[in-house]
Amino acid sequence: MVITTRYGFTILRILLVGLLSPNLINAQSSLGYQWYINANVGLVQLYGDVHTEDNPISKLKAETDLGYGARMGKYISPVFSGYFQFMKGKFQGQNNNDLKFSTDAIESYLGVTVNLTNLIFGKKERTFNFYGLAGTGAIFFRSEARWISNGELVNDYGYSNDDGQNKATREIALVFPVGLGVDVKLADKWYLNLETALRLTNSDKLDAIVRGGHNDAYYYTSLGLSYNFGMRKKIGPEVKPEELAEEPKSPYASSKVDLEYDFPNHLRSFDQFVLKSTIHKGNIDGPADLTQILPIGFLVLDSVIDGARVEFKNYTLYLYWDELPADSVFEISYNVQLSNIYGNLPMTSILYLDRTGKYYKFKTNVFIERKSDSELVVSESDHEKQQKEASEMKKVEFRIQVRAAYKTEIPLQQLANRYHLSDEIKVDYLDNWYRYSIGSFESFKKAKEYRNAIIKEHGVQDAFIVAFYDGKRLNDIHDLKDIAPEAYPFARKNDPKAQTEEKEQTEQKEQPEQKKQTGTCYRVQILATMKKGVDPVMLKNKYNIEEAVNEEVYHNWNKYTVGDCLSKEDALELRKKLIDKGIVDAFVVIFKNGERATYGEHK
Repeated sequence: MVITTRYGFTILRILLVGLLSPNLINAQSSLGYQWYINANVGLVQLYGDVHTEDNPISKLKAETDLGYGARMGKYISPVFSGYFQFMKGKFQGQNNNDLKFSTDAIESYLGVTVNLTNLIFGKKERTFNFYGLAGTGAIFFRSEARWISNGELVNDYGYSNDDGQNKATREIALVFPVGLGVDVKLADKWYLNLETALRLTNSDKLDAIVRGGHNDAYYYTSLGLSYNFGMRKKIGPEVKPEELAEEPKSPYASSKVDLEYDFPNHLRSFDQFVLKSTIHKGNIDGPADLTQILPIGFLVLDSVIDGARVEFKNYTLYLYWDELPADSVFEISYNVQLSNIYGNLPMTSILYLDRTGKYYKFKTNVFIERKSDSELVVSESDHEKQQKEASEMKKVEFRIQVRAAYKTEIPLQQLANRYHLSDEIKVDYLDNWYRYSIGSFESFKKAKEYRNAIIKEHGVQDAFIVAFYDGKRLNDIHDLKDIAPEAYPFARKNDPKAQTEEKEQTEQKEQPEQKKQTGTCYRVQILATMKKGVDPVMLKNKYNIEEAVNEEVYHNWNKYTVGDCLSKEDALELRKKLIDKGIVDAFVVIFKNGERATYGEHK
């Protein structure tokens, strides 16, 4: 049998389309199981004496039909497996000489696969594996050829005529499959495979026309789903689950990292003072960076801090060290000027040490007293006041938040496609949360009109209004009362409409990133994917989950859990409920103060 480049091009095109289709999700290796079963469906195409002489696309349209099959196999080693394949399909074709054929075929054979990825690169858990296959078996078929113009029978095989009645039998021929495929892991026990194989035969009757030149052959290109079962085999050193694996000891493990704030006592509005931070790093050296998120109204006056590169933008100070100071404890300090602010204000510092590869977060609050009106010297004219208020108004911006994601960033184009958004999507990041907003409005009224349109026309049901001051996002619109009262949208007294709007804004759904948990609690993990996330709403709908589905990122893993700070007993009951819904791999995980517990903390 001679396979022309035209045939190879056709099969290569089919294979490439299939390879680009699956969503490659990382999962555990199936090689730990002894047996597997597989169901597959695909395209069959016969290469015989009756075929078109046109281009491959025309041949694909006129001479391709469906087939389906099942397979049962056994893993012999991480490289080899044996299997039994059953397939049923139909062949069809025609030529330019008014001749067409149709064939009904049943195939069964014994085969062996060779995991080429493990053979070449070594045994290892991977997202996908390429393999080769070969086998031998038989095909049972009946075929007939007819004239296209009048439908008259030209020839047939696999039919006999007994006493004037047509009785169906089948011709038998040997079949020798050879091919390639790829396995894509979906989850433990489950994987998807795309495969194409050429079946060589010892018969020239599959298209009902015998010309004696070459025997017939056919391709079967299929997409299959496999389920693995049987006792696990030891395929290498036992590896602890990723959540419970002990971290290797580091030479810096004994170094305690801490940051202490030093604020002067009795700070008041408009004061200027020196803000000091003492950093404890032990014997850790190397590059580092420190981000200090100051309260709105803190203006940094210094442009140089010894030993570090400095940037100050939107009330955030960025310090970068190519090499940390040699002392185990060192201090940074800089001058700060306060504006007209007061109250108990939050401050956050995030220290990243390159040697440990970790982020350390330190939070505190600083109390600022308000100066009385008699202490303030006001020398502004009415015109100057109006100019100042107008300047403050320009610093205020209202946007519409449409989505938020914890630790893992959502591609902007993906978000735009999902909600059919044409406006620019802006993202701001704080406390491991990515928050996405659109629009830019000077007034709350215009922002509200746009939000209502987004909800109605684009289906973003939980869209809400957020405020920015001088480019920095505020925790709440009500913060404008103190920062820019002339821009606060609900300041009108004795106005029922304004009071209603204020109540509506206050009662908006609390965003997930605003929830704080303390103590120990439990959730049930239902899925983990590598690098590429899954929409939590899709998981809720797929498994009919009533509870909220949480998403977190952990060492490049997207992890999905159900339940919000449950007791251990409630978590076990929820796990049983989720298993009944079909999530058989669900398991309980522990959280302490809102963070997933490590191996040592499980004890």
